[in-house]
Amino acid sequence: MSQMFQPSKTERRVEAFVTTEEGRDAVIHLLRQAALDSNATVHTGTLQTMARLSGMTTFGDVMIAELGETSLDANIEAVRDIVADGTEVILLGRENDVATYRTFLTAGAKDYLLLPLDTKGPLPDLLSSESIPTEVKRAHGRVIAVCGVSGGVGASLLAANLSVACRAGGEGTPTVGLLDADLAFGSLAVDLDIETTSGLFEAFSTPERVDSTFLQATMHELQPGLSVYSAEIEDMSLLPSCEMGLSALVSSLKETFSTTVIDLPRRLIAEKNPVLDVVDDLILVLAPGFGAVRSAGRLMDLLNRNAAGDAPRVWLVLTQTRRDAGLSAKEVAGALDLPVSCALPPCASDIARAYVKGTPVQSLAPNSAYARRVARLAQTMCKGHEADKVRQTSWWKKRA
Repeated sequence: MSQMFQPSKTERRVEAFVTTEEGRDAVIHLLRQAALDSNATVHTGTLQTMARLSGMTTFGDVMIAELGETSLDANIEAVRDIVADGTEVILLGRENDVATYRTFLTAGAKDYLLLPLDTKGPLPDLLSSESIPTEVKRAHGRVIAVCGVSGGVGASLLAANLSVACRAGGEGTPTVGLLDADLAFGSLAVDLDIETTSGLFEAFSTPERVDSTFLQATMHELQPGLSVYSAEIEDMSLLPSCEMGLSALVSSLKETFSTTVIDLPRRLIAEKNPVLDVVDDLILVLAPGFGAVRSAGRLMDLLNRNAAGDAPRVWLVLTQTRRDAGLSAKEVAGALDLPVSCALPPCASDIARAYVKGTPVQSLAPNSAYARRVARLAQTMCKGHEADKVRQTSWWKKRA
């Protein structure tokens, strides 16, 4: 390997904010392990103390912060703000569960260590610099989420058929992952006539195991190059924890597949699920009615307010599965100040045959009006073309 690709170690300045003796002991142990005692400063405070100082002072290269009694949402926001300034953050906390660990790592933390720190076992060297040049960073695929702004508009149908179209229409040899993110009542396994994939919940319980080999072994290969995760949770008390793990799972899918398509319940947008932070494109599927337009506008507002960084690019897809008020694509686009990228035609007989056979319309009737329109949408999206990102103003208030 040439010299330019070798990670380079440099000594970095470390600062810590801790409030307890256990937190201080953990910092001392980490510093001694990395032989950085003389290049470190320990302050009294928590992650929130650090967040309040962010932008007012210059931090060290690596910050160690103990979590206080602040809410999870506030701590996640603090991590995102500090990491955005280019600082590495190692967290010390007392919540011993996988969901908390995944959530903080997804927000950008370098690691989350449990207090009291186990100093007897080996610990990774978290403080010495391993700067890896951008030339060797792994390229990520694209994530497309499909969300119905109301029930019965065919969002799951579109997600399944779009995944087939992306597999068929991409350049080279594309691979596609399809994820049913409705962990309580997802229907993709039934719609596609496949066994539910229990590996989906294994991925949530053991996130450290999830890589391309794990995904290949636990996903259902619907077609060559197209793999599916779809399962229903048995213990509903585990649902919040699993849903908080969606972002980490999607990040792994993003590293494995050229394109990942997610059937996304709208509730996850309203609840600020971190999975939106790793979504590149969001398709809102709506019927041509006034209620659907209002719901789409509200979702766009929520997406805008909740996004940690750039919001996903939004695409509007109008479906004729429900006529409602019969608004035209032009009227919908004018109301939402965003073009309608695709209008899906009524194609009831082809869709019904596809459901009966457990086969996507895209495969069963590729020349049908519905399949051709979905293929055109996939081609347009794969080119990454002209759709504007969500406006940074409040849509509904702007029009009120």
